[in-house]
Amino acid sequence: MFREQFAFIGRSILAAGIMGSAALAQIQYPSGTESFESMNIGDDVFSLGWPVVNDSPVPTDFTVRAVQTPTPPLGINSTRALRVLDVDGGNVQNRFYSPFVVAPSEQNYVWTFYVRLQATPPGGGASKPRFTIQHDNGGFANAWGIEFRDTGAHLIVTGIGGTAASTPLYPLASPTGLNQWVRIDLSVNFTSNTVNALVNGSSPASLPINLTGDKKVFRFCYRGEGTGNVADMLLDDVSVLVGATGAVPAASTWGLIVTALLLLAVGTAAFHRSHRVITA
Repeated sequence: MFREQFAFIGRSILAAGIMGSAALAQIQYPSGTESFESMNIGDDVFSLGWPVVNDSPVPTDFTVRAVQTPTPPLGINSTRALRVLDVDGGNVQNRFYSPFVVAPSEQNYVWTFYVRLQATPPGGGASKPRFTIQHDNGGFANAWGIEFRDTGAHLIVTGIGGTAASTPLYPLASPTGLNQWVRIDLSVNFTSNTVNALVNGSSPASLPINLTGDKKVFRFCYRGEGTGNVADMLLDDVSVLVGATGAVPAASTWGLIVTALLLLAVGTAAFHRSHRVITA
């Protein structure tokens, strides 16, 4: 049974700076964060307006729901995280997407998110779960992202991102092992044509890119399709910053950069977008 849920909801959210801090907006241009704090325990991510595709014969074999945050990531005041539970190892389409970001011009960007693997990802020839960044190419398509394997995570280039490539990012061992929060900063520099990643603020990795598609329109995506592809992981505090230098900021400066941009946005309403149904 095929089930698609679409709720592309246009939001106009003001960022407000109070006592030197800033309220975090949802995913939008030029910056914002989805913390999942507005969700009730058990809510589906679809309730936020994040589209979900679930092609499992048993729909409950793929769920993306809010849970109580177990031991929040260092420096994050979190009571809610998103649990991605995919127990369907069949060759089915299981995925979800953030709202898409529309920049007025080609600009570098950084996505930051926190991941906690609760079970070892598949190994061998099985398909692997991924968080990818998709760009519009007459329909959204994967470009680059992070792939989770039984040995650890890899930075990858795939699809329309350029020549397919993969490089190890971190091992599945402490302090980046099972049931440990890992912060990933994934940045794109269209001047140097590279995608870069940091793990917990260090251990940089980089791959060349050559995007076929619109550099101004993109979104965050979970991919769980393919034979043998199962996953049990937590996701928290998904952030985007557009107009970054292209090199991922150090962990100590990331919060200051986001705060500064949000403070600049105070009093400016986000423009309303016409939303398209695109499900690649």
